[in-house]
Amino acid sequence: MEKIQTKLAKNVTKHFELNDVGINLLKDDLETTEFLDLLISNESYSDAINLLSHSLPKREAVWWACICAKQNAEQLNNELYDETLKIAEKWVYDPSEKNRRLAEFYAEKGKYETAAAWVAAAAFWCGDSIVAENEPKIAPDEYLYAHAVSGSILTSVSMESDEDMSEIFKKYIEHGINIAKGGNG
Repeated sequence: MEKIQTKLAKNVTKHFELNDVGINLLKDDLETTEFLDLLISNESYSDAINLLSHSLPKREAVWWACICAKQNAEQLNNELYDETLKIAEKWVYDPSEKNRRLAEFYAEKGKYETAAAWVAAAAFWCGDSIVAENEPKIAPDEYLYAHAVSGSILTSVSMESDEDMSEIFKKYIEHGINIAKGGNG
């Protein structure tokens, strides 16, 4: 997977908490892609989502969350959700400071309560400062965006009405794997 930036899984997993299954599967010499396969085959889907969120480049991770959040947009029929998602997508295509600040505005407007609000927060947290433009810069934690991406995707999964959650998780993870391989999701 050409977009996976870190070779060894242990160097990715130090940035988030694994569940018990993930902890038991992780070995020092395990490559990130091998660990991802193990997590999926052992149905440790939230760990797989966290691993991918922390492994993909920022824009690709945010794009993945946009794709997943879009899965629920039609059933929600919510104008704020749709607008927020469009702003996050706009940042992916043009990661300008203006679009990043718009993402911040919509994340706050959505009170960080929806998948769209979390993906907008992720886009904002990809920048070099998380305070107002006229304030001295304060950088976000290096992987804060990845936590928001994971939160957005897990929120999207929880919104699905299908009874087979395993298949929903797999579908969303497959979008991320496609992006990791250089695809559009």
